[in-house]
Amino acid sequence: MAEFALVLPILLLLVSAMLLAGFYAFRAAAADWGIFVLGVTGGSYPIPADAQARPSVAWQDIRQQITVDLDASSRQARSRIAIQEARPWVFGIQLAEAQRGRGVFRLWRFYPGPPDPGGVE
Repeated sequence: MAEFALVLPILLLLVSAMLLAGFYAFRAAAADWGIFVLGVTGGSYPIPADAQARPSVAWQDIRQQITVDLDASSRQARSRIAIQEARPWVFGIQLAEAQRGRGVFRLWRFYPGPPDPGGVE
């Protein structure tokens, strides 16, 4: 009983750390997925299909922070995310989260051949 009482706090800390790391990895994967899917849909159609692709991102705060820019002159779609925030947790501990990502997609599908070297069509 004494050994269990001594080891129990360490085990609880270990389990909670594993849960927090898994939660953070899941949010990072959701941010990566959002960058990919919104970058692809931002440049795949004549009208950007962001409205149909955004609900596939799991977390609403991540979904709202992703921006997509379409540059038709260079035939590129760029998607970006930048999250830097801290949230209060138990005992006054601040959980910090920092997600940054960028995707650049070349648009070849609806154009015949590669873009002009000057970037102007």
